[in-house]
Amino acid sequence: MDPFLAFLAAVIFVSLIIPRLGPFLSLVISAIAFGLLVGMGEEVLGYVSTGLSRIFSSLAIVVFSGALLAEYLRRTESLERIVADLGRLADKSLLVGGAAGYLISLPVMCSITAYMILQPVVSGLAGKDGENGKRALFMTAACSIISFNLIYPSPVMITLSTGLGAEPRDLLMRGIPISLFLFVLAYILMKHFFPAKTESREIRAPAKMSRSRAWAPLLVPIILILFGGLQERTRILADPGVALLLGAMLCLALERKKMHELIHVASRRSGVILLDLCGAGAFGYVVAQSGLSQEIFRLGHFLPALLLPFLISAALQLAQGSRVVTATVAAQILAGYPLPAVTLALLIAAGAFMFSYVTDPYFWLIKSSTGASMKQTALGYTLPLSLLGLAAFALAAISSIL
Repeated sequence: MDPFLAFLAAVIFVSLIIPRLGPFLSLVISAIAFGLLVGMGEEVLGYVSTGLSRIFSSLAIVVFSGALLAEYLRRTESLERIVADLGRLADKSLLVGGAAGYLISLPVMCSITAYMILQPVVSGLAGKDGENGKRALFMTAACSIISFNLIYPSPVMITLSTGLGAEPRDLLMRGIPISLFLFVLAYILMKHFFPAKTESREIRAPAKMSRSRAWAPLLVPIILILFGGLQERTRILADPGVALLLGAMLCLALERKKMHELIHVASRRSGVILLDLCGAGAFGYVVAQSGLSQEIFRLGHFLPALLLPFLISAALQLAQGSRVVTATVAAQILAGYPLPAVTLALLIAAGAFMFSYVTDPYFWLIKSSTGASMKQTALGYTLPLSLLGLAAFALAAISSIL
């Protein structure tokens, strides 16, 4: 079968079976089915194994460290302290929830995990008004995805950096300004869709939690990644795996009495996440070995060069809902595409904002946690994210020209 048609069939198949089988099994089965459709033989199993191992080797330390940090924030009063400190800068639940989502998503390595640990705090900050609480949580979700999609070393950006050969520092230099612009745009959109009816409630900082204990595990990995590479002797500290591992070890040192519990929970949660990511790696690697890239490049001659990566990424996001899967598969398909690696990475990241609807597990989490209707969730989550994706595409295109 033609690789392009086989790919469309495999993507549709994934979207149909993910609700029943989950991401890992669905992606592995679809990878094998795709390989057989395009005429591969026994080598498809080798491609699956290679794809699995490549993702595990690049993300295992990062994901485990992020899961451990997330559990530390959840079990201690660190989260309440961080949100209270942010509340001193802005006394509105919309800005505080957004800033918390934007910041927490980075070290915990998962936008959904960031939302889950922030949800009770942001809900309390928003007060008793239901609509005010919904818009604060929609803002938290949107901003957690902004940093998760655009700022290195999130799994999305690590995948794109590794797969496309983009320099981390260049990704940071261009991704951070775009993400900050999207943060402001998200604030404007949320105020438009859900006008506030009541004032936010102030959250007091926990008396027993010091500011340094709360913020240090969050800031240490970020500082190491940003400044560790300035000198040759400290370059290893800028590696996201090392930086996040040091942040995780700091959590264990600060919470020695609960060390074994933190490690146990982090191991269980990171194992589930890694299985799903490895499934995406298997599917992407099989697709990359099929010759689909050349077919897409040929079809892309009819479209502007900047548009095709964005459209492929958006289609993948609509089909299966996972942003890391979108980045993984798109990076494998588009490796060698005639655009600078950083520009290509940002275009794929922009597409990962698009069409996050019923195939996206985050959509259902937000719907259930806010008590919103399908229409409200689409208006407060799917539509704003898609508008942010269009803005990210425009900014990535403009920055590539400049």
